[in-house]
Amino acid sequence: MSVPSENQASWPQAEAHSDAGVWADHGSDFVLILEGRPPSRIKLARERMLICRLYLGLLRTITDDYGIEFAAHSDSLTLRTIGIYVFLRTVMCSPARASQIAQALKQPRGAVLRRLQELVKDGYVERIGNAYRVTDKVNITDLQIKLQRRIDMVTDTAKKLSELALRN
Repeated sequence: MSVPSENQASWPQAEAHSDAGVWADHGSDFVLILEGRPPSRIKLARERMLICRLYLGLLRTITDDYGIEFAAHSDSLTLRTIGIYVFLRTVMCSPARASQIAQALKQPRGAVLRRLQELVKDGYVERIGNAYRVTDKVNITDLQIKLQRRIDMVTDTAKKLSELALRN
């Protein structure tokens, strides 16, 4: 992959299709954003595009894994972020209080409590005393395959970012 100079008209055609390997294999698990020439006013645009694509792909997999109702909330990104944080704390054997979640994610405590209530209502999170942890509902089908797809997304993005860094 080469980074075009400011005066080039577009990304090389071969490069625009070079992502077909790892990313195309993910089907609905990744939102493919076709590459084009990023605006020259955006610094490190190519690198940032790859990171954004990774974020979108990973967020999309959460929606795919847990269903449309999980993402149908008015603020599903905050809901997913809180869910991810509670999951992390659960696997660290350290259930989190709403105030800890709010502080860690820099969110208002009231908003965190509302999202936690939604997660409890939907059965993804349970309250233990004044702390929260995920339930067994997070043990979805085909988990190993889905995790491998995420690992492939991360390693492919890391490889491409490394190649860009070496060229600069």
